[in-house]
Amino acid sequence: MMQILFLGVGEACDPDHGNTSVLLTTGAGASLLLDCGFTAAHRFFAACSDPDRLDAVWISHCHGDHYFGIPLLILRFREMGRRRPLALVGQAGLEEIVRSLMEMAYPGFMVKLGFALQFHETGPEQTLSLAGLRWRTAPTLHSRPNLGLLLDDGSCRLYYSGDGRPGDRVAGLVRDCDLAIHEAFRLEDEVAGHGSIAGCRRLKAGARIRRLALVHLERRVRRKQRQEIGRILDQDPDLFLPEDGDTVSVP
Repeated sequence: MMQILFLGVGEACDPDHGNTSVLLTTGAGASLLLDCGFTAAHRFFAACSDPDRLDAVWISHCHGDHYFGIPLLILRFREMGRRRPLALVGQAGLEEIVRSLMEMAYPGFMVKLGFALQFHETGPEQTLSLAGLRWRTAPTLHSRPNLGLLLDDGSCRLYYSGDGRPGDRVAGLVRDCDLAIHEAFRLEDEVAGHGSIAGCRRLKAGARIRRLALVHLERRVRRKQRQEIGRILDQDPDLFLPEDGDTVSVP
């Protein structure tokens, strides 16, 4: 079983919802943060007071609402006395990016952390094992290179899209997974490089995904088209629109 806490479900500029970020806890007790944007660190620490609880952070791509929260996360861990190593997982170049970001945010801070950062860099359709999980990736169609991530603990399979439309490789990766958390910026495929509710519905049906959570909706769509979205959700009880702070179990 996996436990999911939606720390945020919004897009970069949404004033009412935190940046899309998920805290995942496995049945074996491992804890992962999926993306860490502007608002994610504060939401994480509101939910977790143990500085050694988090095992790993996944960064889907380098847009600010998905990784600009890392300096605060690391700063707060040091302030709280963390001692366990922290794994940071993402695409090639992640270590250089994080170290540059930390130096820009807090110059000279990295030499006095008190705990180790362990970087794991991966690429499209590569596999790694970490925190008792099998990690597999596929590229999505986005304005920056973005990897969708499938996490498998041997009994549960969770997919987290980051940003972007799913292509054929994503459809193959997510087939028969228990839960997909997918970016859906608009109702239809109106914005290049972003997903949609319609696209998520097609992916869910074609890949036989058991449940699918819609996140990262454009803020005006979320507000102005709520009734239409509600009608769509009423047609499929396994398609849902989580709010910040919601929890769900997988399977």
